[in-house]
Amino acid sequence: MQKQKRLKVIAASVILLGGMVFLVVAMTRSTSMRHFTPAALVEAASGADNQRVQVDGLIAEGSSEWDAANFKLTFAVRDRETEALVNVIYEDRLKPDNFKDGGSVFVEGRYDAAQNLVVATKLMTKCASKYDGAESAVPTDETSYASE
Repeated sequence: MQKQKRLKVIAASVILLGGMVFLVVAMTRSTSMRHFTPAALVEAASGADNQRVQVDGLIAEGSSEWDAANFKLTFAVRDRETEALVNVIYEDRLKPDNFKDGGSVFVEGRYDAAQNLVVATKLMTKCASKYDGAESAVPTDETSYASE
């Protein structure tokens, strides 16, 4: 009788553990994203088609269009090393304040290889100018101050 009870506990534990492993693997697959540069994404287009991806690069000069009435931002992300481009559409959200052509951008979304297009769900920009002038904020001996 004791042996039968122990076997039931072991069997239930194995089934429970197997279910937990399955859930962890399933959730990891559904939430994981591959990170690409625009050049790497264009190269791996067929394998990344209809997959969630992360892309970072520079906002291609002259590529951005903001439709404020429909909250629709379209632009291209340019590779930092090459001239490779990936098109992006970012809808139903506000345009970031520091979004500007030539700026650094990080995009998450689903990739459509046929259109070379990322339908973005997340968009982050980096504003280097915030940090560039930090040294000039410290007064030096050469700084002139208005007196009285």
